[in-house]
Amino acid sequence: MKIISPYYLAPSEGPGCLITVVIFDGKSYDLCERAVRNALKAKNKLGFIEGTLKKPEPNGENTIKLQTWEMINSMICSWILNVIKPKLRSSIAYVDTAELMWSNLKKRYAVASAPKIHQLKATLANCKQGGMSVVEFYSKVMSLWSKLEGQIRHPQCTYKKCECDSGGQVTKLFEEEITHQFLLGLNDETYSNIRSQILAQEPLPSLDKIFNMVSQEENHKSLMFGREDKGERNCFCGEDHREKRPID
Repeated sequence: MKIISPYYLAPSEGPGCLITVVIFDGKSYDLCERAVRNALKAKNKLGFIEGTLKKPEPNGENTIKLQTWEMINSMICSWILNVIKPKLRSSIAYVDTAELMWSNLKKRYAVASAPKIHQLKATLANCKQGGMSVVEFYSKVMSLWSKLEGQIRHPQCTYKKCECDSGGQVTKLFEEEITHQFLLGLNDETYSNIRSQILAQEPLPSLDKIFNMVSQEENHKSLMFGREDKGERNCFCGEDHREKRPID
């Protein structure tokens, strides 16, 4: 696949283009940041907000390149403003570069890592299924973990010929933590048996496998409760019918 130039614009990409459906309203900056970065990365234009794609020097040889850079920079500024609520735009609009606009947005609305990590860990520790379905609870846990993972800097081996797979080991540890958090938050009265069966397995199944096992248990119990409820209703109907039978 041919890598597109960061200076390329498709015919449909104008100043009014909406590069993501995630609109920033002053809250959930992490979600907005991820959505915008993914969108610009897909267009090979991430360097404009990261500052790695520098503005060319204004000399005779770079005139066309400079004009092209300024055009794309202005376009990205418009795209960023498009994903921000109108009431917040004035606080970042009056800058000349997408890099500075993005930096100002981060300074104003990004929560510092340490308090954010503490808040997310506390929320996860108190995260319980309650009245949620297994799918809803799983989605909530995964959403919180994704936010937490985005705040934590993973250690990386700097040895060029390293074969220790430290990244893979860190990912495995994270998955184990997510697995235990998911199992801990399940309702005890409903899933204690399946949880014990899962924890007794060595090695521990993958998170996807555990989710499937718990979902099957939920479906099984729903089916059983439905049968019991139907049986009770039939029993009551029979009693009512016998009570109303005329006596000779």
